[in-house]
Amino acid sequence: MSLMEKFSAVEIKADNRISEDDKVFCLRQQEAFDKAGPALQKVAEAMAAAKAEQAGILTADEDFIDRYVGGDCDVDGVYDTMKKRNRTFISAVVNYFSRKYSVELDKHEIEEHLIPTGPKEPNLPWGGYRSMSEDEIASYQQELDAYKVEKDKFEQSLRTLPLRYEQVVDEIFVQLGGFSFQERAMNEFLRLCWDASHHRNWHSDQYEEEFEIKNDVLRLTGSWVYCDENKWMSNPVSEYKPSESLKTILNALAHYETGKFKDGANWFPELFKYDTKENQFEIAYMSKVKNIKLFKNGRVDIKFRSAAFVQEFVGQYLRRNPA
Repeated sequence: MSLMEKFSAVEIKADNRISEDDKVFCLRQQEAFDKAGPALQKVAEAMAAAKAEQAGILTADEDFIDRYVGGDCDVDGVYDTMKKRNRTFISAVVNYFSRKYSVELDKHEIEEHLIPTGPKEPNLPWGGYRSMSEDEIASYQQELDAYKVEKDKFEQSLRTLPLRYEQVVDEIFVQLGGFSFQERAMNEFLRLCWDASHHRNWHSDQYEEEFEIKNDVLRLTGSWVYCDENKWMSNPVSEYKPSESLKTILNALAHYETGKFKDGANWFPELFKYDTKENQFEIAYMSKVKNIKLFKNGRVDIKFRSAAFVQEFVGQYLRRNPA
C-alpha cells in the first residue's frame, strides 16, 4: 500500500472529546492547510514556467537565465514549504491545546507518528570506489538509482500528505493517558507544586516539606528568594530575586483564588520580574491571601486571611503528590 493509500484509508469520525470552540479552531487550521498545498503547487509551476521561458530566450546569448526572474524564484524552496507545512499544521494544533489547557504535549512524537520517514540512502563503503570491485560498484549504482527514484516519489507524497486534525487529536489523547485536558493539567500543576515545596533527604530516602504552618501564615523555609544586599554601593539597597519554585507557589495562590493556571504574574507582577527592591506586598483584592513578606535569609511568609485558608491551600496544592 502506498503512502497516499495509507492516509486515504484513515477513517475520519466525529470527535466529541473536544469543545465546539476547539473544533472551530481545528477546522480553520484544516482549511488553511488543505488550501495551501494546491496554492503553493501553482506557485511552483508558475516559477518553473517562468524559468523555462527565460532559458529559451537567453540561452542563445549564453546569458544568466535568472537575470530577470531572480535567484529567489526558487521552485525547490516552494516544494520545501509544502513539506514543512505538515509540521506547521501539527505544531499549530498541538500548541493550541497545550496553551489553552496548560498541559505538556510532545509534538515531536506526534510528528514521528504522522509524518512518514523516507527511504534510506545506500552507504558508500569506507574508501569509496577504490575499495570496491567492478561488480560491487555496479550493484551500488543500481541501489543508488533505485533510491533516487523512491526518494522523488516520497518527496512528492510529502508535499501532498493528506493530514487531518482528527489524527493529531487522537495522538494528543494518547499522550493524555486517559485523562481529560483539565485532569492532566491539574496533575501536572500539582507535580510542579510538590516538586517546588519538597526536597529529598538522601539519607532517609524520604521527601521532606520545605514549609511550615504558623497559625494563618504559610512559612516557606529554605532558599525561596535570593537577596543581593549590594554592599559595594555607597548607599546599599537590597534586591530580592524570586526563585522559580516561589513563582510556582505564586501560581498556585492565583489558582486557589481564581481557578486559572499560570495566573501568578497578573497578581504578583513584581515577583515575576528578575528582581525587586520591595520585600513586603499587601494584597488588597484577594479574598484568601493577605500579604507576602520576603526575608534576606531566603524565607518567604505568606499570610492568609484565616488559618482555615492556609490549611486548605496546603492540603490542596502542597501535600497532594500526583505520582
